[in-house]
Amino acid sequence: MSRVRLMRRYFGALLTLLLVVPTAFDAQGANPTPAQSQIPSPTATISNLPGPTPSATNSITAVPPGNKPARKIFTGWIPYYSVRSSVARVIAYQEMIGEVSPFWYSLTNSKSVKNQFTSANPSLKMAEQVQLLRAQGITILPAITDGTKKLVLYGYLSKESTRKEVVSTITNLVVKNNFDGIDLDLEGFAFVDGSSSWSKTKPVWTQFISELSASLHAQNKLLSVTTPVLFDPATGRKGSYSVYNWAGIAPYIDRLRIMTYDYSVGKPGPIGPLEWTEAALKYAISVMPASKVWVGIPGYGRDWVTKVAGKCPKNVATLIKAGAKAAVFDAAKGSDLALSYGTTPIYDAIRGEVTFTYQKTYNGVDAAGEPVSCTATRVAWYQDKRAYLARAAFVTKYRIGGVVQWTLSQASTDAINGLLEFARTIGPDVVIATIKDKELATDYGATQRITALFSLKDKSPIENLDVIFQFRRKDSDEWSELSTVKTSKNGAADIDLVVGGSIAFRAISTESWERMASETEVGRVKVTRSLSVEAPTYLKLGQPLEILAKVAPREGAVTLQTKVGTTWRDLDAGVVSELNGGHLFLLYPKERGFMTLRVSVAANEKYNGSQGEPFTVFIR
Repeated sequence: MSRVRLMRRYFGALLTLLLVVPTAFDAQGANPTPAQSQIPSPTATISNLPGPTPSATNSITAVPPGNKPARKIFTGWIPYYSVRSSVARVIAYQEMIGEVSPFWYSLTNSKSVKNQFTSANPSLKMAEQVQLLRAQGITILPAITDGTKKLVLYGYLSKESTRKEVVSTITNLVVKNNFDGIDLDLEGFAFVDGSSSWSKTKPVWTQFISELSASLHAQNKLLSVTTPVLFDPATGRKGSYSVYNWAGIAPYIDRLRIMTYDYSVGKPGPIGPLEWTEAALKYAISVMPASKVWVGIPGYGRDWVTKVAGKCPKNVATLIKAGAKAAVFDAAKGSDLALSYGTTPIYDAIRGEVTFTYQKTYNGVDAAGEPVSCTATRVAWYQDKRAYLARAAFVTKYRIGGVVQWTLSQASTDAINGLLEFARTIGPDVVIATIKDKELATDYGATQRITALFSLKDKSPIENLDVIFQFRRKDSDEWSELSTVKTSKNGAADIDLVVGGSIAFRAISTESWERMASETEVGRVKVTRSLSVEAPTYLKLGQPLEILAKVAPREGAVTLQTKVGTTWRDLDAGVVSELNGGHLFLLYPKERGFMTLRVSVAANEKYNGSQGEPFTVFIR
């Protein structure tokens, strides 16, 4: 079922839910009043829906930090009606959260998007909430839903002109707000248009994804897609929403979030049984890299009426009957709800969910004012810590991206802490990367060895790690790749360079399942140019003294000095020729005797300065 429809059902089922949760009755016992709860009253509007009230079962306190960072395996949606509580949970659990999806936007036509945040949160500023998330280093991929009517979005996508408008509208939303990408949650194809339309929608949907992907990627933005389940067509399994064409869109998307919940809606049953979830997951990873795939987990439960004995009071007669719409409750309240009716929740390990059955009696009067009473048998299903961990196990089993929760404000702290503890057990190792010698000097044309060392936090060397050496000539330049090598037994990565000019360098290792990415500090190699001098050993007074200085490479300024006593004094200076790298000094000595001379090359940003050996010329 669509999350948009789920929200509508959620509000539509509020009255039913108020008749499910523990109640306090008035003197006549006819009008149940909800006990203290996070569920809004039937008269609540979207703009005043409260967030979860911290309690023993739903406080926002993460377990203390572990010995190594958690793997970022948890994400979810921040609905416009529970922004404060959702953002608070993201901040509390940012150790295992790398990205989130604000659930605020709806596409109303090919050129416009409705922002539901502002109307639902008059006292909050969207930019401030976004900044709170950015401050935690969270990637922001807002969801956008289909706010059009039946087959309207299909019509937009089937025409090139309006399809391009939709692409432009979504891209502009992302770029204008500096979001990191978008999460498409276009469920109307599945739940509104009807399956008879899928054959014609599928190809235009795939084309749309291709074009939107190109548009977003050109701006360095990400494309996430959220869809109901699909199964391998070869199995012939029913309940597959094939219109979303996972195999066709796989090359273009960066995330696939699978709505592995709402398996049971009209009839009692698990929200998203394990086998059903895994079947969809296995098909997804058969057509795209597993790291792109995220499995959905529900933060809510459902409570169905399965049997009614007696005659129900008029105020509940239309709600309390077998087959009525199920009430929706926050999974954080599941255990308390069961205990309040004297029953014990049972964890079904096969389905990976919790269930319980209980009876509730409703007293009141009928339409004629006569006292009546009925007893409803109810069945509830929801997911708790054990259920979440059963799905988190898919992360390690298949090395998928993680689990994605609808919604982030729901589910108990115990369940979320369980995920955090699990995420720490599978957290990637921290890699410590250093340069052996950060400042190196070498002669022009000589071979210079650069060494980087890689170890774990406990100083254990990492063997056989792929290391990329990079360089740049100026600090303003982009890094360019030099070479990729593997570390030795002692964790060392070496490359030998014949350096023609001074460079900055670093070594990096990329992120893998086992290890975090790493990067050394910046090292530098300064090159000293080759300098040679040609001069006579003696000269007759009156003849010109010619001294030829040659520099390789053929650039730079040279200076000729003479020694007077213990002091060196400049005699002449010039720039070497680009043709042969030489500069000719021409002197006319004025007296006989020995002249002690030397030539030096000035330093610049590319090269070290260098100084030739002193030499002597006898003037006779």
